[in-house]
Amino acid sequence: MLKTIIVDDEPMARNVLRGMLEESFADNITIIQECKDVPEAVKAINTLQPDVVFLDIEMPTYSGFDLLDFFDNAKINFKIIFVTAYSEYSLQAFEISAVDYILKPVRFEALERAVKKLLARPKIENEAQNYKVLLENMQNSQDKKVILQTAEELHIVKLSDIVFIEADSGYCNFYTETQGMILISKRLTNFEYLEVQDNFFKSHRSYLINIKKILKIDKKNYTITMNNKKEIPLAQDKKNLLMDRLAQH
Repeated sequence: MLKTIIVDDEPMARNVLRGMLEESFADNITIIQECKDVPEAVKAINTLQPDVVFLDIEMPTYSGFDLLDFFDNAKINFKIIFVTAYSEYSLQAFEISAVDYILKPVRFEALERAVKKLLARPKIENEAQNYKVLLENMQNSQDKKVILQTAEELHIVKLSDIVFIEADSGYCNFYTETQGMILISKRLTNFEYLEVQDNFFKSHRSYLINIKKILKIDKKNYTITMNNKKEIPLAQDKKNLLMDRLAQH
């Protein structure tokens, strides 16, 4: 049973989220407090020691992000699921920072996915680091970072450091300029949102490349040579799209 706090300045939003959680997830989640702002939430967290906090971002005086300023990294022993009305573009920061979120207005399907993910990994692990990277990504759109979890280590990699990502069965190989190759147990589809970033392009069903790292394009043989000398296939139906992207740069 996960002890839960809901933080939102709108009473109706709190009621809706409480109702959905109590109706469908009462066996796994118990709501121990509702808070209307960040100061109230800080007091509740310190007193009640919740396992998870559903945290609205857009609130007066203090935003949801400001909550993190009230805790040392060592004291962030709870998970946060951000509840936000941010645009899809802004949500890239959450995706690459490995931080959970739900879009407003909250839909049951999205809440169910978030809760199932939460229950699958209830242990607190790297949460403080993930939130730190999220804030850095929100504040610095020019040099965003992605968190890559291997079996043994946690890697924080700048997007600008990635040369390309290669699908490898149910895994992905991240080829980077400074950290070498990093193997993680996620599929390439988990990172296709990076295409929205200006510098990433899916050249082939098995490759997502950083177009700023292209050294040469062989338009006759449909291959791309990256700046690490690795040769990447270029799907025929992707050639013109790639040329258009390069022209934009």
